[in-house]
Amino acid sequence: MKPISKFFLTSFIALITFKSLAVASEAPNTAQLGADGFSVEMNDPRYTKLKTYLVEMKDGVLTPAELVVPEKTKFRLVVRNLGNKPAEFESNQLRQEKVLFMNAETTLVIIPLDVGTYDYFDDFAPTTHGKIVVKAKD
Repeated sequence: MKPISKFFLTSFIALITFKSLAVASEAPNTAQLGADGFSVEMNDPRYTKLKTYLVEMKDGVLTPAELVVPEKTKFRLVVRNLGNKPAEFESNQLRQEKVLFMNAETTLVIIPLDVGTYDYFDDFAPTTHGKIVVKAKD
């Protein structure tokens, strides 16, 4: 591929990524709960087979800091780093760990969980903590 083609392709991908991140950054600061008492799912046509929830990381702040999900349900977490420095999504209880560079996004599939609270944090910002609250289905 010619260098000029690579430049234009890279620029096009960067523009699309920044536009999608700008729309995502308008998300509320805390997870909204639906009528069923669980966090509202992320509405994205790319993710239709599993319940999908969004966690955003930005310079030591996790949004939302708490997700409420149903027990014994496999789900997907989309984790975005909107900050100006790298971030690391980590949960010892969930056995998940992902490093995200600036303006990066990753997905994690979480196995069905029992009722309880599962912590997650930004390992690069030790005071930043969040939790996933798993509740029984009524």
